Amino acid sequence: RSKRDYADVYANGVRVRGKYMRIVAAPTTKEVGARMGLSVGRKFESSAVSRNRVRRVLREAFRLQRHQLPALDLILIPNARGRSYRTPIIEDELLQLCADAWSKIEQG
Repeated sequence: RSKRDYADVYANGVRVRGKYMRIVAAPTTKEVGARMGLSVGRKFESSAVSRNRVRRVLREAFRLQRHQLPALDLILIPNARGRSYRTPIIEDELLQLCADAWSKIEQG
């Protein structure tokens, strides 16, 4: 989760957009399975409390679904200001977006 890891994913990854978040995904170079990074800036929400809550929900959804995800390096970027971020909703969207990203990567 270094600056270089983020830069590699942004440079070589595919982008997929959902209702609650966007993901940038690239095939992982490590043997640890799926890895996740977050990008939740002040532009998304000015309140630090709200940003941190969204971060916690995103981390928990990833933790719960990590075993089902393909071996990807992911950057999760929330994009639904004003919506209620709940873990089950985010889990479902995360699985769908990762499947879409994986199919884009396989296509070339």
